[in-house]
Amino acid sequence: MRQLLSSVLLLCLLVAPLAAQQEALHGTWEGTIVDEQIGEIAIRLTFEEDGAFEINQVIQVKDDFLADVQVPEPPIIETIVAHGTGTYGILFDGILVSITALDISVDGKDFVEFFTQVARDFARYVADSHEIPAENYPAFEQEFIDAFFAELDKVQFLAVLNEWGVSAYALEGDTLILTTTRETGVTIWELHPVDESSAIAETTWGSLKAAWRR
Repeated sequence: MRQLLSSVLLLCLLVAPLAAQQEALHGTWEGTIVDEQIGEIAIRLTFEEDGAFEINQVIQVKDDFLADVQVPEPPIIETIVAHGTGTYGILFDGILVSITALDISVDGKDFVEFFTQVARDFARYVADSHEIPAENYPAFEQEFIDAFFAELDKVQFLAVLNEWGVSAYALEGDTLILTTTRETGVTIWELHPVDESSAIAETTWGSLKAAWRR
């Protein structure tokens, strides 16, 4: 019984500091980093009082991002936009984020739609190069698309967009410093608060793209 009471007391002592930490996060934060492999990544995070979480990311992709693709005309990608929603919580000096819904667009097109067309173009190029018979092409194309998306899951920018998990954080004045560690490496974000009027404005692909290009 004494051990139980001690545990309850410890939890009570932790509740107030954790609540204060979470309250300090409430609102919208934004920042930008430059990834040498991908390009410029702008991010906007919103932490609601009820534990809801929202993330918007805009990636201005490097011109040579797909330059190594061995096809006559490599696909060109200018902007990748991601919008995710979920929940968050405070775990000592970490933020635990769970993204439950994620939408990604590439140059204004749905992520899957865009890369399915890219895969089809690749498949046609490979089929022509290897003189695959026309009657075998439909099955070959589908197999190629499936393999393409299996590899795409390992691409670094997809990990950056979707694998948040637990991020260490610190508040220094009006700066929120987030440190995320994944298989792709460590990323440190320095985020600053957004004016309330800007935070509640309607978010669209066009408005985000225009805003981050200014």
